[in-house]
Amino acid sequence: GVLMTSGCFTQKTSGVMVQNGKIIVEDSVFAKNLKIIKDIKEKTSNGFLHVQVSVQNTNRTDFECQYRFEWIRANGMVQKHAPMLWRPIVLHGREIVELEAVSPIQNTEDFRLLIRRK
Repeated sequence: GVLMTSGCFTQKTSGVMVQNGKIIVEDSVFAKNLKIIKDIKEKTSNGFLHVQVSVQNTNRTDFECQYRFEWIRANGMVQKHAPMLWRPIVLHGREIVELEAVSPIQNTEDFRLLIRRK
């Protein structure tokens, strides 16, 4: 399901955010065109968090986007000392893409995936 928020994120994303298997929306028009098929997280043998999120563009139109993962500690705080830069991606019409990353710091407990239109 899609969760609408009236507040703002700690950082403007003008897009959608996935956290704990839920989609948090800032740009509801853009979010109507995206569907999260699955999100998987697992710990590596070295204690890093490995995540994979399948995102589908449900529209026929291509979208130039940017995405990044944020890494979250057990206490719910975002690991600000391990920022990930925005990465460009084109979501072609009806395409499903796999976005994957490994946390740069051990003992990361959760993640957020932020997607915004370019």
